[in-house]
Amino acid sequence: MATGTAGTTARQYNHQLQHFLRFHVTYSDSGIASGVGKQTLPAGAIITGTDVLVDTTFNAQTTNVLTVGINGTTANNMVASGDVDETTAALTTGIKPTGTALASLAADSQVWVKYTQTGTAATQGSAYVIVKYIPNNDL
Repeated sequence: MATGTAGTTARQYNHQLQHFLRFHVTYSDSGIASGVGKQTLPAGAIITGTDVLVDTTFNAQTTNVLTVGINGTTANNMVASGDVDETTAALTTGIKPTGTALASLAADSQVWVKYTQTGTAATQGSAYVIVKYIPNNDL
C-alpha cells in the first residue's frame, strides 16, 4: 500500500482525488464491545463522510449500536448511535463527522469501530464501513 510519509501506515496517494478507507466489521470481532482499531487516516486529512453497508443484520434482542470514530474507543464522532439502522440490511450514506473528526486532522488518526448490544446476545451481524477523506497533498 502506498503511503505519503515514510513510517506511517496511513493511506495516502499523490493524486488530487477523494480517498477512502474500507473495512469489514462483525458482531463477533475480538474486542468489538470495547472498540477495535481498524485503519489509519493521515495527518492533514479532511473527512468528508462515512457510509455503512449492513450486509447481515445485527440481531441482539433489545439494542444494536454500531459506531465509528477517531476519538479512541468511544468511537462515535464519525458514525454515532442512531446514524445507522443495524437491524436492516441497507446502505446508509453521507454520515457527517462531528467534533474532532470535523477538522483537518492534526496527526495520523486511528479509526475505531465499536458494537454494543443489550438483551439476548447477537448471533449474527456484519457491515462494511467506508470512510471518505481528502488528504493534504497541496504541497
